[in-house]
Amino acid sequence: MRSLLSEIRRRIPLNLPEASLCGGKCLGCSKKMLEMLDTEVCFWESRLDDEVPGLVDLKSLQRLAERTHKILKRNQLV
Repeated sequence: MRSLLSEIRRRIPLNLPEASLCGGKCLGCSKKMLEMLDTEVCFWESRLDDEVPGLVDLKSLQRLAERTHKILKRNQLV
C-alpha cells in the first residue's frame, strides 16, 4: 500500500489549482476525481500504522487512481 500511495503522489498532481481544473473544455470532472483520490490517499496514509489493508482496498484505490489519471489525461492536465 505504501508503494501504491507513493506512486499515486508521484504520478498524479493532487494539488492542481482550481483555475486550471475548471478552465476550458471539460471531459469528466477532474476536480471531483482529484478530491476523491486525495481523500482516499490521505485516509490510507493516516491509517497504515494501525490497519493492514486488504487486496480489495488496494484494488479499489488502484482503480480510483487509474480513473482519475485517465480523466486528467483526457482534459490535458497530465
